[in-house]
Amino acid sequence: MRFAMYQDLIGVRTYEDIHVAIESRIAQLCRADHLAVGFANLDGSVGLEWKTTTAMPLLKDYSEWAPRDFVFQSTVTQPNIVLNDTQMLRGLPLERTETYQRSRDARLRLEHVMAALLFEDQQGLKGGLAVYSESRPFSELEQSKLQALIPVIKAAVTSVQHQYAVRFERDLMKALSLELGAAMVLTAMGRELVRTEAATRRVSKWFAPSELGAGGVPEEWATRVKRLSSMDGPPEPEWTHSVKNGNGEQLFVTFTPSTVLYGGRLTWQLRIEERVVSVLQGWRESLTPKEREVAECLLKGLANKDIAGSVECSEQTVKKHVASIFRKVGVGSRAEFIALALS
Repeated sequence: MRFAMYQDLIGVRTYEDIHVAIESRIAQLCRADHLAVGFANLDGSVGLEWKTTTAMPLLKDYSEWAPRDFVFQSTVTQPNIVLNDTQMLRGLPLERTETYQRSRDARLRLEHVMAALLFEDQQGLKGGLAVYSESRPFSELEQSKLQALIPVIKAAVTSVQHQYAVRFERDLMKALSLELGAAMVLTAMGRELVRTEAATRRVSKWFAPSELGAGGVPEEWATRVKRLSSMDGPPEPEWTHSVKNGNGEQLFVTFTPSTVLYGGRLTWQLRIEERVVSVLQGWRESLTPKEREVAECLLKGLANKDIAGSVECSEQTVKKHVASIFRKVGVGSRAEFIALALS
């Protein structure tokens, strides 16, 4: 039976494949009533993606109470080691644990458990595995059998993650290959997935090391992408671009949803352009000094609230200045204003 499971775990492509390959076999091998296996989220977010046929009523909101779970508290200190409930409870009555009460509330009779968290030294958390019994305690032999499977299951998880990363990078590069200039793709959390060489050159030219976050992504870009990802409905226009001025040039960045999803969430594609600045040279005589300040802020992609802080006036006053600027210049939106200013 174990050999057949090993064979099925070779070449798995999804987490579901792993679950199918091990569920019934481990349950039979350990004489368990329930099995649950958790996998590290493919999008890199915190927590585990749990797969189980019978224990989901207990685990569906596991991330909210995991820090108080005696199983997690014990296995996190001894990764890759299968522990039984006696070793994890260390004399504490099972009935006094939140885990036991939650299992009762979920109408499960989970009296005994064996579990392990799967870790790789360089890659961190890979997943978790737990088997439950409704009546009989697990034997030392069953514990040793499950321990022998941990390296095999961990290798299968790593294989799925690697295949996902390869496929995802291939799809991203295919999408990015359509861009003829500097471009970058970020996750919804502002982490870089891929960039062109031209993007690297422009980031190095326009940003000091202190302005870059993890992975060399400008902090202001990562913050903007997080904000865009949190919006309900279409993004606010002022958040879809940013502008950075310097030495007679502007770095103009457009943020648009990518066609490629990462972990089921939108990714964001950044098109990064350098433009020669002709900022308001023909308009300055028609604008008041305060309107010129506001216009400069508009060209930096600032929202009204940020403009108000920059020019020291209320948001309502900023709105009036913006309306006046648009009327004098002959445009109807921020996008039109920026396009005309840089044309």
